[in-house]
Amino acid sequence: MATIVARRDGRFEIRESFRTPGGPRSRTLAAFRVMTEEVLDGAARRARSRLDRSALVRRARDLGAQYEESHEDRAALDVLSRLSHGGKLAPSVAGALRDALRGSPAGVTDSIPPVLEWLGRGAAERGEALRDLLRLADRVARSRGLRPAGDLAYPHIRSRSLPEAS
Repeated sequence: MATIVARRDGRFEIRESFRTPGGPRSRTLAAFRVMTEEVLDGAARRARSRLDRSALVRRARDLGAQYEESHEDRAALDVLSRLSHGGKLAPSVAGALRDALRGSPAGVTDSIPPVLEWLGRGAAERGEALRDLLRLADRVARSRGLRPAGDLAYPHIRSRSLPEAS
């Protein structure tokens, strides 16, 4: 079983636990500052058992590690972002891309087209859009009487008195 642990120096380690006649042991499969597909590939080569890559990526994100897409994924996202913002491909390039994607196992899901506009945007711009959306939701809720105006106060919680021990 593999997991990720944070080190004091800001790095992270993918560690694998296993049993030996002398008791449980753990060994480092990979060390990183930024999680990449290449880091996962290296850890998978050294592992004694199959790695759950998606669980490792989730764990890395939970610990605050950055995750960087593969170069191929980043390049594809850049192309999609440019096309969604009005960019054009030469017909020969578009045809070659279409032919290459025909054999691809991954199809475009319904969830991809709505987010194409945001692929090339930075975290600050996406964060500001989220804040705007939350402000709008708050105004709609207030206009419909679903939320009182002003700040919400936490309700007072009363504790029950426990009977005294005799």
